[in-house]
Amino acid sequence: MKLDTWRAGRDLLADLSANEIEFLESVASEVTFSKGAVIFEEDDVADTFYILQEGTVGLELTTPGKPPVVIQTLGSGDLLGVSWALPPYSWTWRARSLTDTTLIAFDAVKVRERCEVDFRLAHQILRLIAREAIRRLTGARVRLLDLYHHEAR
Repeated sequence: MKLDTWRAGRDLLADLSANEIEFLESVASEVTFSKGAVIFEEDDVADTFYILQEGTVGLELTTPGKPPVVIQTLGSGDLLGVSWALPPYSWTWRARSLTDTTLIAFDAVKVRERCEVDFRLAHQILRLIAREAIRRLTGARVRLLDLYHHEAR
């Protein structure tokens, strides 16, 4: 997996050094999911994180007795999964591929281990996670307001 080539024109990994990119490449592989496949379930162990290469993924809110609701849709270049970075290392959403999807999968356990000794990498990863978490929270808030407004009618 050549992340250096992939990240051209994208800002997701732009702040990482060549050595950090090389490390991430060493713990990455390409995976595919067909339309409708569940990538991870809420409360499952978060031991992998992903970057979408092609396709779309829905982050779903699940409620007993009701069908899941897509709270956010992710596409090419987006980070899928932030729960892997901090304890308790379990997913807080369900992720389902909305189309045939190709992702770069990273071994989160190895990345966490490396971050324990490589503080620059840890800092860069936490900045990336924080930026994505804020973006996700804003998007989820807007989507939930939209759903609430729709149901209130």
